[in-house]
Amino acid sequence: MSASCACLDHVVGHAAQREFTVSPRDTAIALGSGSVNVLATPMAIAWCEAVTTIAISEAACGDCTTVGYKIDFLHLFPTSVGESVYANALVESVSGDRIIFSIDLRNAEMQVGTGKITRVRVARNSWI
Repeated sequence: MSASCACLDHVVGHAAQREFTVSPRDTAIALGSGSVNVLATPMAIAWCEAVTTIAISEAACGDCTTVGYKIDFLHLFPTSVGESVYANALVESVSGDRIIFSIDLRNAEMQVGTGKITRVRVARNSWI
């Protein structure tokens, strides 16, 4: 894709943040990923991945998009229902069609998750 579309070649340094509040549907019990009533790791990852797309959304043209490729995530501390967290994403590098983000999930006091997400640029019409 990069040979024909360069819209995301210069996104290093782009960042985004979004606040999320943990609801009962976001818990490990609700998602079936555990037996405690706290933020589920799959939901934490989904929130971080959503913020990666926000970070590059203004640079993306209509001909291409990105898809998830690789996730490395450490879920460090639990977050209770009703608590807010901030998901952050920063583009660290672009290598060919791969865009690598550092991700961070924080509550008011501490980091509750951290990691990396790699997304791959693809032709939008090839994935529809």
